[in-house]
Amino acid sequence: MKIKNFLKTLIIIFIVSCSSSDDSGVNVGGPSGGNNGGQEPVEYLKEHVSFPIGVALSYEQIASNTNSMINYREVMNNEFNSLTFGNEMKMYNMFPAPDTYDWSDGDDLVAYAQEHGMRIHGHTLLWHPEYSIPNWLESFSGTDQEFEDQVKNYIINTVAHFAEFEDDNGNPIVESWDVVNEALTSEAMNAVFRQRIGEDYVAKCHQWARQGDANVKLFYNDYNIAGDPNKRNEILSMVNNFIANGVPIDGVGMQMHLNHNWPSPSELQTAIQQVSDTGLLVHISEIDVKVNYNDDITEFTSERAQAQSDQYQRAAYYYKTIVPSSQQFGVTVWGLRDIDSWLYDNGTDWPLLFDNNFDRKQAYIGFTNGLKGISPD
Repeated sequence: MKIKNFLKTLIIIFIVSCSSSDDSGVNVGGPSGGNNGGQEPVEYLKEHVSFPIGVALSYEQIASNTNSMINYREVMNNEFNSLTFGNEMKMYNMFPAPDTYDWSDGDDLVAYAQEHGMRIHGHTLLWHPEYSIPNWLESFSGTDQEFEDQVKNYIINTVAHFAEFEDDNGNPIVESWDVVNEALTSEAMNAVFRQRIGEDYVAKCHQWARQGDANVKLFYNDYNIAGDPNKRNEILSMVNNFIANGVPIDGVGMQMHLNHNWPSPSELQTAIQQVSDTGLLVHISEIDVKVNYNDDITEFTSERAQAQSDQYQRAAYYYKTIVPSSQQFGVTVWGLRDIDSWLYDNGTDWPLLFDNNFDRKQAYIGFTNGLKGISPD
C-alpha cells in the first residue's frame, strides 16, 4: 500500500509540474518584469516608504518546511514588515466552544513576527458569513442576552490576550484589529449578529474591543469603498457617527480588491481623499488587482500585465500622496504569489505582485513606482 501511495504521489507531482506548460491553454504566473535577471535587488518594498507594507498569509506559510514555503518566507521576510492571517485569527478558528478560546495559531504568528521584527494586523474579530461563525454560535439556543455576552467576552478576551505581546522596545506586536468586517451588506443586515445583538452591534463590538486593550488601533474594514460611491457614503456616515458619539474607532480599512480597469483613476483619488478627510488612520488592507474578471483571456498577456501594473501604481501613488503621513497606517497586499490568491481560480487570474515562481511581475514595478511617489498617469 505504501508503494502504491508513493507512486501516486510521484504521478501527482509530475502532473502538477507540467500544468503550467503551453499545452494547458493557460500560462501560470504570466509576464514577469522585475527579477533583475536573478540579481539581488537593491531595495525591497518595505524600504521605499515610512509606513508598513504588509502581506496576507496562512498558517502553513509560517509553519511548513517544504522548499516552496522556505522560499516563500525568504521573499516575505525581505519584502514586508507587517503580517495578516487571512483566516486563522477569525472567530471560527479562535472560538471553538462557549467561553472557550483557541489562540494558538495567532500565538505562533506573534512568535514569528517577534523573531523577524514585524507587526501584526489582526483580521478579523467579527464577520457575518456562516463559514466565519462557529457552528455552535450560529445555532446558539440561549437568550439574545446570553448570545451577546458570549460575543462580548470573546472580543474582550481575545483583544486582551494579544495585547500581552510586545517587542523588545515595548511596542505591541498585534498593533491593530479589523473589529467588524463588511457589515454594510444585505447579507450582514440579515445575519445572526444584527438579529441577536441589534442594529448597533458594530458600535458595541468596537466598545468591547477597546475594553480589551486601551491602546490597540481599531478599524472598520470593507470592500468597494473606492468603486461604489453610495456604499462609501454609507460607511463614512457610520464612521463619522462613531466619531461624534465617542464610539472608539481609529481607522478605516479600504480593502481595494480592484480590476485592471476599475475603478477609474478619478474614483480612486476621490475615495482615498474622502476616507482621509475623516482624520482617521487609512489602511489599504487587502489590495489585489484582477485581470480576467470577465474570463476573456486564457493567458496573462503583456497588455493586461501593464494595465494591472498601472492600477497597482495608482493605488500606491494616491495613497502615498493624498493621505497625510500621520494617517498612513500602511498597505497590505492580499497574498504573495498568484497561486496564493483567493482569486487564482485554477490559474485563470493573476492578481498579485509575484508569479508562482516567486519572480517579480510587472505589477511589482508599478507598485514600487507608486510607493516612490511616481505618478502612472
